[in-house]
Amino acid sequence: MTIAAAHLGMFGSGEGSVRAPRELAALGRAAEWINSPPLLPASLAGKVVVVDFWTYTCINWLRTLPYVRAWSQKYRQQLVVIGVHTPEFAFEHVPSNVRSAVRRLGVTYPVALDNDYGTWNAFRNQYWPAKYLIDRSGHLRYYHFGEGSYDTTEARIRTLLGDNADMLPVANELSDPTPTGLMTPESYLGYERLARFAQKTITPDRFATYHLPPSDLHPNELAYGGRWKVEGQRIVAGPGAQLRLRFQARSVHLVLGGHGSVAVMVDGTPVGVVPVRGSRLYTLARLPTDQSRLLELHFSPGVEAYAFTFG
Repeated sequence: MTIAAAHLGMFGSGEGSVRAPRELAALGRAAEWINSPPLLPASLAGKVVVVDFWTYTCINWLRTLPYVRAWSQKYRQQLVVIGVHTPEFAFEHVPSNVRSAVRRLGVTYPVALDNDYGTWNAFRNQYWPAKYLIDRSGHLRYYHFGEGSYDTTEARIRTLLGDNADMLPVANELSDPTPTGLMTPESYLGYERLARFAQKTITPDRFATYHLPPSDLHPNELAYGGRWKVEGQRIVAGPGAQLRLRFQARSVHLVLGGHGSVAVMVDGTPVGVVPVRGSRLYTLARLPTDQSRLLELHFSPGVEAYAFTFG
């Protein structure tokens, strides 16, 4: 998927040998650095570098994090891992929100805040997550978009480092959580990228009353009920706000913001109430199989919802 469709699962990788001084120089435009002083091309000369594009609400990146974190720790004497945080939603531009996510997720390697997409554009990147490997001479040698291929990526890292070939790779120590079955695609809720919407119209940028369809939803289709304010990137709950979604997955995640709660039902059975305390990705349900199910959510007023992802 591209930036227009945001995150992705397993997508692709490739190799090459292209000088990357312009790409690395773009790190100098970072709005702020976390866990490190600014890392500019001069300070990276002669080092193997992994550039990892991420945004903290991306479930696909979150599933890659154990590998990136392990590589940064295992090869820390020889490898520089740089997490380039390029935000998707407005709240992800706020440095304090990213710093909180870094602490919560245990990210200890350097993080550059790419709020103006300067580094993203310099790399001509289109994906979250995306990993680029740069050798000691400053050549871009390998890239991988999305999840999976951890053993291949680590093998390329070790080749560039000239590491001992019989060292146990991290990829053999961790389980691969990349989903492999049929799954509902990522589903945005604001009108800029709203798709598979059961109702015919929305009222943009002001509160309006929505009525849930009387019949069942088609696969991957969603609908609003009660009072909602539908904005470009998000929907904001008013009194009686509900949402239904026909999905197929083993886990359901939703980017939420504000303060309040979301009551969750799956196939008519209550599965819990999720307290919402700030803007981040929340897990709504984990299920034993990935069969088609009906999700119904009841929101307290003021809660913001941005996008569903699945696993």
